[in-house]
Amino acid sequence: MMRTKLAAPGLVLALVLAACGGGASPDVTKVREAASVEAGTALYEANCARCHGADLRGGSYSGGIAPSLSGKTGPSDALLIEIVKRGRGLGMPSFATQLEETEIASIIDYVRSVQAALIDE
Repeated sequence: MMRTKLAAPGLVLALVLAACGGGASPDVTKVREAASVEAGTALYEANCARCHGADLRGGSYSGGIAPSLSGKTGPSDALLIEIVKRGRGLGMPSFATQLEETEIASIIDYVRSVQAALIDE
């Protein structure tokens, strides 16, 4: 039970750091396989865009509680995969029964490819 309580402050810290800017996270700048990014694009649109927005900047469906995913820093790929699998808080549902781990990884690859493109803007 104690581990669950400690994970939330870590996520909050990661989101605060993401909002503060700074250098790009190594996970953001990592090269992604084109096929995985392409698969992740469709999976993101079908499963994530409703809350996180088609442009990753947060969706209107979530009432403003789904965070923007367009930051250049933030949680690691591994943490994002766990959040997608297990859900988080009241707003983020678990996708463990809807998506295979490879599909979740493809979604993360798509999100990271968009984040990397934002670095170049």
